[in-house]
Amino acid sequence: MALSSSSSSASEQQHQPPRPSRLKTLVPTVGIFHTRLPLRCAFEAYNRKYAVTKRKHICISFNELRHILNLAQIMALRRGGKFEGNWDCCDTTTDTEMKHALKDWESSPSIQLQSDQDILFGESDQGMQPLPPPPLMLDAIEEKTSVSFTTEEEEYHTPLYNNNNNDESSSKFKGPQLITFDGDQTLYSDGANFESNLELANYLYLLLRHGVTLAVVTAAGYEYQAEKYEVRLSGLLSYFKEKELPPKDCERFYLFGGECNYLLNLGHDFRLHPVKENGPGGWYTSTKYLTESPANWNEDEIQHLLNVAEDNMKRSVKEQKIKGRVIRKKRGVGLIPRTSEIISREALDEAVLCVQEELQQDGVVSLPFCAFNGGKDVWVDVGNKRVGVEILCSYLGRPANETLHIGDQFLNTGNDFAARDICPCIWITSPDETTYILKSILRLAGIAIQRPTSNQLSTAPTYLSPSHNNNAASTNDNINMGDQVQIKTNFSEVERRACAVKAMDVYTGEMMDSYKN
Repeated sequence: MALSSSSSSASEQQHQPPRPSRLKTLVPTVGIFHTRLPLRCAFEAYNRKYAVTKRKHICISFNELRHILNLAQIMALRRGGKFEGNWDCCDTTTDTEMKHALKDWESSPSIQLQSDQDILFGESDQGMQPLPPPPLMLDAIEEKTSVSFTTEEEEYHTPLYNNNNNDESSSKFKGPQLITFDGDQTLYSDGANFESNLELANYLYLLLRHGVTLAVVTAAGYEYQAEKYEVRLSGLLSYFKEKELPPKDCERFYLFGGECNYLLNLGHDFRLHPVKENGPGGWYTSTKYLTESPANWNEDEIQHLLNVAEDNMKRSVKEQKIKGRVIRKKRGVGLIPRTSEIISREALDEAVLCVQEELQQDGVVSLPFCAFNGGKDVWVDVGNKRVGVEILCSYLGRPANETLHIGDQFLNTGNDFAARDICPCIWITSPDETTYILKSILRLAGIAIQRPTSNQLSTAPTYLSPSHNNNAASTNDNINMGDQVQIKTNFSEVERRACAVKAMDVYTGEMMDSYKN
């Protein structure tokens, strides 16, 4: 009888829902933690540098909390999210490389933070402006390679990386094995292209050389018209070509357009090529078992979702008197500003929340979607970045605790928000922050990055490489000199690129009439 009563009690306990954690109770909207985080270690390192606990009148800010969490996350991924031993305090950890890297960071000069309101609310008429690089990085801001234009006759020698680490390491990279990136305001400025960020291009190159898989997961949807995505990433792809990135490393670079609709892969020719959808090795076929995979979407449901979104956006334009127009693509609908007009952030957020509400209450829409404020525009895409990153993890065989998503849109009206459900994330606010995050990841992984001298900092040129057009004249020459690279800048190429950037409509991917001739 007692045994029966005991068994019944144990059975009831097994079926009781788990009690929420203290954190979940205090913050009901807290997301999923895909790895354990050394929060105390990260906070103590931050506090040793900025003396947050010594302040008497000013409490810790949202911006500072974001930096501490970012630091803790990249520390966690150094061990694949697995912690053994005492990780509560950095002073007791046996990870010597981690301790040295954190001490380097603590001794670097301080960087002033921008107001939290610029992140949370933006500037009403101008959208969110880029913030300065965050104060969590392992190298001083003064050590960043500055950029300036030089003539073709001027020469510049800069050690970009240690030659001993030039080849892919034989051991597993001590950090994330798959890194996905947002495009606008993460790899390049909002509405612009990846053109001349030499430092960021070099860190992406180094990650590929050390076995890390990289993927750009962007809302930009030009279907499988690879050349239009190449325009957005022209400087990066040309940098890979100039550095002669090996074919096996090229194969680890992907681009997912339209959130999760169009998958492309970098080929041996340094061009983007569509990944086949169906058949053996097709990404539709390989991910069909995922409930929300595009392979399982019904075309009638897609059109219904887009119809509801388009009607709602047109209503927002009329009711809010927005100086914009609504455009429709195969898998998305956008509200974009008219030429030379700016839509206020308040109007953009209102339009997003209105269309979100209607789609969520619609009894027919069952497909995943993303309605978001892009900073200057509003988009509703079929699918979202949760689906995109999940497909990449499945297709490439990477677990969540070895994956990292980096983006700038983590408010509830942003399109990076959904990625929190599938993998660890880093919240940045500008390409400069992305650059320093990648530098931190490389340093924590033990990859030596040589720092430029003060003389090089004052004379560094912008890297603008040749286009993919073989007929385009270029005199950009990179000459390997041991651990140094000699770079020349061709001003005619700079001008040509500037015209190309202005000529392509980033919303539609169409070339403007003034450039067609």
